[in-house]
Amino acid sequence: MKGTDKEKEDFTFDESKCIIRELAAELSKVVQSSQISNTSLLTRVNEDGSCQEERQDFILQWAEELKHSSQTEQTPAGEITRHRRSDDPPDQQKPDKEQKLREATKALSEWAWRLKDMEQDSVCLGEDVCSVLQDLERQWKRGKLPNMLPVMDFLIWSILQEQQEGSIVKHWLRNRQRSRSRVTLNRVPDSIWNLILKASVEITLDEKTANPNLLLSADRKRVKMATIIEDVFDPRDGYSPRSHTYDGWCCVLAKEGFTSGRHYWEVRVWGKAEWRIGVVRESAPRNGFANLNTKAGYWNLRLQLGELMALSAPVIKLNQSPPSRLGVFLDIEEGQVSFYDAEERCHIYTFNVNFDNFGKIYPVFGTIETDRELVIL
Repeated sequence: MKGTDKEKEDFTFDESKCIIRELAAELSKVVQSSQISNTSLLTRVNEDGSCQEERQDFILQWAEELKHSSQTEQTPAGEITRHRRSDDPPDQQKPDKEQKLREATKALSEWAWRLKDMEQDSVCLGEDVCSVLQDLERQWKRGKLPNMLPVMDFLIWSILQEQQEGSIVKHWLRNRQRSRSRVTLNRVPDSIWNLILKASVEITLDEKTANPNLLLSADRKRVKMATIIEDVFDPRDGYSPRSHTYDGWCCVLAKEGFTSGRHYWEVRVWGKAEWRIGVVRESAPRNGFANLNTKAGYWNLRLQLGELMALSAPVIKLNQSPPSRLGVFLDIEEGQVSFYDAEERCHIYTFNVNFDNFGKIYPVFGTIETDRELVIL
């Protein structure tokens, strides 16, 4: 006799809880407790407030990570999805979520058993990793960390990346900006945020590219829409269209363009109901009202009627409140344009881009409001 849907749900709930607790216990054992109070931090997974969907996402994500890890290449734990013959029944060729979860749970459990073979305190974390974990503990104590899954996510990733050259924290930042998993860190820890801030650059607006309806401040740090009163003021008086000037959308570029490196800047958007901010390739269209999206060479966020969205093709609506201060992090080598709520230090969205042969990449700003400026900080 088959169980009810409620019984199946409870079983999945308990099973996911059990494997995560088992994994937390093994991580606490192998990581040197003298470096950080990670033991007490991870044992709090027993009090974890994560929901069922978050735990399931965590298990699926880490089963996939282990599948590609060099430490699990020769083990059954890496075989997350078995190979299927072409004559298998159609319903067996594509496993449903429940089957994937069971396979992923088995893989994660087997990796936890492998940790049992490691000696106690056998993993020595680097200073940068310890710094992140210490900050996460502070977040937990202040009630800013909703559950323990981000701690486990960062710790597992750090252990598996031990052999990589360079800072593990830098590798984590680049990797997790690409991830849209709900279990990765939301609020950015101090040491990682400091890495981003080290890339800060001075940005000023280029009046030669500005739509003639925009008003720029004398220091070229502020921009808003001009108030147009017919027969009194016409910002287009004496204006002649030029290929490098926006004559449709109310946008303006920065004077500074970049061909390499990492660059970060912030824009105050507090109280505004409409803006578009991001970067654009040098040769992207500026005339008329072409779609300013990723296909055209624009990687922007837009706030429109209070709704935040990523201007990809198609548009992706972002289910979160708009920031009052937006941080833009351009990493040309890694091919990323990332956006942050700079006050809350939360990651909003990342575009992954191949910038080869795009020429210079310029910051771009757009607004149609006459009463409140965009302010480059």
